[in-house]
Amino acid sequence: MDTDAVGTVKAYLGVKQVKLQQDVQVNILRQIMNQEKQSVQDLLETMPQTSPNPPHLGNNLDLYV
Repeated sequence: MDTDAVGTVKAYLGVKQVKLQQDVQVNILRQIMNQEKQSVQDLLETMPQTSPNPPHLGNNLDLYV
């Protein structure tokens, strides 16, 4: 095999390997994000429900500069 052909094949295989590694990393990250999302949903479901604030609270904001 010619050296140019060997170099081309090695470059192609290198690119394919990098693509595979990126795909694996993205899939692992996606799984972690889904697990975190489920954990947050579970945590929110376990929190006690609070009654809403009275209507007069939170309507005014004082700003001082």
